[in-house]
Amino acid sequence: MDATYLDLEKLREENQRLDQEARRDSLTGLLNRGATEAQVDELLSETEGGAILVSDLDDFKGINDRYGHIVGDQLLQKTAQLLGYMTRRGDVLGRVGGDEFVIFFPGFRSPAALEERCRMIQRRFEEFRETEGRGLPLSITIGSAFREEGDTYRTLFDRGDRRLLEGKQAKRRRGGSAARGMVRHFGVDCDVREIRRELMEQLTPGAYCQDYETFKSIYRFVERIMRRSARPACTILMTLTDGQGRFPELQDREPRMALLGDLVQRSLRSGDMYTRYSSCQYLLLVVDADERQADRIAGRICTAFDDSIGAQGRHLLVHYCYPLKPAGTEEPLD
Repeated sequence: MDATYLDLEKLREENQRLDQEARRDSLTGLLNRGATEAQVDELLSETEGGAILVSDLDDFKGINDRYGHIVGDQLLQKTAQLLGYMTRRGDVLGRVGGDEFVIFFPGFRSPAALEERCRMIQRRFEEFRETEGRGLPLSITIGSAFREEGDTYRTLFDRGDRRLLEGKQAKRRRGGSAARGMVRHFGVDCDVREIRRELMEQLTPGAYCQDYETFKSIYRFVERIMRRSARPACTILMTLTDGQGRFPELQDREPRMALLGDLVQRSLRSGDMYTRYSSCQYLLLVVDADERQADRIAGRICTAFDDSIGAQGRHLLVHYCYPLKPAGTEEPLD
């Protein structure tokens, strides 16, 4: 066997590997959106019958905000594993969005069998929550649809996705107050009571945790309010270090950041807000507080952190406070 042939074999194998990687979601190893669509379309052209399940995790954004993206990624990987238990050889399982997954069952025709498959998935997630889930509020909503004449992946997915949205609406109604003004025609004719019910928050003690993009929008809104209000507000940046001015190693970082997040949430008021700014930093927004008061708040959090960690916690936290200015009155920083 000559060297040229071996080189071509290696090139072919490398191309196959790259092709597989291009079709796979890097986090879960499942088919990605494009590969899922292509494979389902191929099966629709070759087989009769079929059904789709479109699912996503309930309040996954809240889990990410509260526990961090590392935990969020682990839950997505676990979700892929749990859904994998529900598939047979020949089924298609893909991750088609952030926390949205699709299963296509070729040849499926029985509504009873599909309903039982949905119940089995729900039971799997309940078992995980009660055993391995460490108290995380992980649950899933599923929308299903059977293949109809002329369906492509996109038309079939669209019907399943609408059922998914209806299921989420139903969960929110069951979880909230039984207001009389519920949605009369899904997605089209909702009244003011339903809008208010969706917008209003079930208030919990402590500060308001948000992702960074939402934090930034609210920060800018507060700056606008300050154009007509004299109420002060301050931002506090809290940074976890190794005591030597460097970021700590990963194995120390995550448990200490989780502890710091809990202390921040409990130490601030319900009208204050915070976000995880980086892997080692939290950004806080405190209202009705000047720079001196904000510095005292940060000091209390540092003291509580030191008390929780013990002697090894000394000098691990640094903080910086600065007051907000009314929008348009301060030159942007270079």
